[in-house]
Formats: sequence, structure tokens, C-alpha cells
Amino acid sequence: MKTLHLLTLLPFAGLTLTHAQVVDPAGQPSTVVVEQETTVSPTTKKTTAVVVPTEQPSNVVVQTRAVSDETLAVLRDIRRLAPEREAEVQAALKLESDAEANLILNTILADARADIQAAQAARLELGVVNRTAQERNEYIDYMTRRLQGQVAVTEAPASFESRVAPAAEPRQIRYYGPGRRVITYRTREEIPPVLLASGRLKRVEITEVGGSPFRNDLVLTDDMPEAYIQPGAYAVSYVVNPDTEITRSDILFTQGTTDFADAYSYDVVVDLAMAMKDPALSGQAFIIEGHASAEGDYSSNLALSQARAERIARELIRFGVASTQLVPVGYGESEAAVPADSAETLRAQDRRVTVFTLGR
Repeated sequence: MKTLHLLTLLPFAGLTLTHAQVVDPAGQPSTVVVEQETTVSPTTKKTTAVVVPTEQPSNVVVQTRAVSDETLAVLRDIRRLAPEREAEVQAALKLESDAEANLILNTILADARADIQAAQAARLELGVVNRTAQERNEYIDYMTRRLQGQVAVTEAPASFESRVAPAAEPRQIRYYGPGRRVITYRTREEIPPVLLASGRLKRVEITEVGGSPFRNDLVLTDDMPEAYIQPGAYAVSYVVNPDTEITRSDILFTQGTTDFADAYSYDVVVDLAMAMKDPALSGQAFIIEGHASAEGDYSSNLALSQARAERIARELIRFGVASTQLVPVGYGESEAAVPADSAETLRAQDRRVTVFTLGR
């Protein structure tokens, strides 16, 4: 059985490519590009093909390259989507100390699988991720300075342009007061354990919507159940520095999972870890927001985006960022800019990761 894997949208130089029609697991045809006879090792050759990993089938043409089993192991989640998190939820609801809160965070965010712990500080080869050393250095330098509030979005290097979503107007980030971000849940039991623990540690604020100062400003978006903004619902909020915002729409995951869809996506997350570890950002806490496009069930999108934000946090921790510096938050489709029936190129921009420094 052939290994299936997706890489980036940019072309490889000097490679023979063939277009093909394949069928994804749901039975939907998708156009792909097959790279033939890709060298994996001096003695091994493979041919791979994959479907586009969007939330719905797409006609986007992608390019693939065979990768080793070791690389595929890195792209898979070290924890994966837990089939049952009730124990974590119940423990978080009963938090009585900071030590218990930190234990929950470490269990969820720093629980690395032993078989890939040895790769903690190892970067994938440039050829595997289809990047140059210069691009990596540009990313790290720009994100480091951006997280310090030293550069504007317009000063990003050309290589920082998304490889998935075309250039467009920047998404308007919703604030409720100076730098305050808010996501709501129908009940306290639905608040992710990571956020309950972060609330105990005073990194986020958790309040009933009815008693919050922004209750009259909350927006009911398309397909968002009204129960999410009722007075008895719960709001998780925090203050960020808007001048440090970094948004990527090309950190991709395979559909319905927390596995990275391609080596490039993983490599950009490692760049972010390198930036966060800069001495100038020592002790600084960061918000990792996961966002989804509008197709699908609202509550499911909310849960999946939280799980993906936590996956990114786990990778940042593996590369040396302290768990105490990270707060992953899933927004689902609550801030999607376009409806579910919009063109795929527009919906792709809503599947994004946004990073801020947390207000001190």
C-alpha cells in the first residue's frame, strides 16, 4: 500500500509531474499532481499521491513528494484526538490549586510520544519541506521582530505570503475593548480543560456572559447556536497586543484530525518556536488561536480548532518553548469571514492560525 501524503502548492524545480484523478476516503474525486520516482534514499524510490486536505473536496492542484516514514511520524500528532476527555474535563472543573492546573496543562500539552522524543530538536531537511535556508531565516527573523511589536504586517518578506490562500484583504480581528479577545461556550463543562487551567493561572478570564462587560457586543454568527451568547453561557477572554499578531493560512491539517497535512506546515510551526525562544521574548506568554471555515457543525468545528491549537502548542513545547508560555484557544468558525458556500479559495483563508503575545 502506498503512503499518502500532501506537501505544498509551490513547484519543485526539475521534477517530472503527472496530473491524476484520485478519490478521497469520502468518495469524492480530487485533482492531484503525482511526482514519479522520487528518491527517498540512495536505494529506495516511491510514488505518492494524495487528495487536497481541505474541510471539503477541492479542485486545487497540489504537488506531492514521497517522504520517509520518519517524516510521516513527525507529522502525526504525538497525542492525537483523545476519544474520551471526560477525565480531563472533570479534573479541570475541580481545580483547587495552581499545581493541579499546571499538571493538567503538562498532561495535555507536554505529553510527547517516546518514539519521536529523540527528534525534539531536529529539523526536517530543506528538500522535504520545499524551502530554502534563506526562507527559514526570513520567517524566523520576521516573526521574532513581529512578536516584539517592532515591524508591521506590511514589512513581511515576500516568502511569507501564504502558499495556500491567495493574497487578500487582511481578516478583521474582533476585539471587545482594547486588545481583548473573546470566545464563548454554552456551559462551563464545555470549556476546554486547557482553558480552565489557564483561567486558574490567571492567563485568561472566565465569566458568565450575563456578567461580562462585553455581553451586549457579542456577535451571533452564521450557524452559531444562540445558546453560545445567552446570559448563562460562559466567555473566555484575554488581552493581547494587536501589534504582535501573526496569521498563517497555510498551516494545514488532514481533514478531521490534528495531523499536519504536509511537511511545510510543520516546518513553519518550528520556525515559530525558534522565534518564540529569542532571548528578547524570554518569559513572554503567547496565545495560539485556531480558526476554521464555516462549513460543518459549529460545535464540532469549535472542538477541532481547539485540538489543533493544542497540537501546535505541543510542537512548540517539543522545540523548547515552555508550556507556561502558551495558551491554545480554538475559535472554530466563530470568526469566519465568508459563508460555507463561498469559493474554496475564500474559505481557505478562514482556516488559519493566529498568534499574539499575551498582555502582561
